[in-house]
Amino acid sequence: MRNLGKLAGDAIFAVRWILYPINIALIVALSLYVVAFLVNDYRFIVHQFTWDMESLMVMLLGFVDASMVANLIVMVVQGGHRIFIHRFDIASATDRPQWLDHIDSGILKVKIALSIAGITLVQILKDFVNLEKVQWEITQHRILIHIVALFSALMMALIWRVTHPQWQQNNEAKSEEAASK
Repeated sequence: MRNLGKLAGDAIFAVRWILYPINIALIVALSLYVVAFLVNDYRFIVHQFTWDMESLMVMLLGFVDASMVANLIVMVVQGGHRIFIHRFDIASATDRPQWLDHIDSGILKVKIALSIAGITLVQILKDFVNLEKVQWEITQHRILIHIVALFSALMMALIWRVTHPQWQQNNEAKSEEAASK
């Protein structure tokens, strides 16, 4: 009976590896996103490019938006893998992203929510730069979505902060230690 309990516990613990194909699918989706980004930008530059400041600003905001979406996917894949599947074995500290060492599932959710709020903000900025070409109703919906995303991120951050008071104490101690060296 004891062996059966151990086997069941091991099987339940191994379930985390089911997340692996989801991470692979996110990496494939990111690759497709990058290809679509390059194709769309090529078409824009070849067929619609002008030196008009408004057009350039919309194009640059599109680059920022694409970068934020790509970074979000990378953060979800790396953070989720580290938290739920397996820690990374990276020998060199310089190759390891700094945020990856200080992450748990709560702070990952906060980072994701703030990234989503940032992405919605970029969409709103693109609308305001291109105001005469965008329906005001669409911009209003985007503003509402941004407010909800921002509020959600702030609430998640507050909840995480309240439930992790020791985190600030640990980081203050590490900062003081680093400053004294």
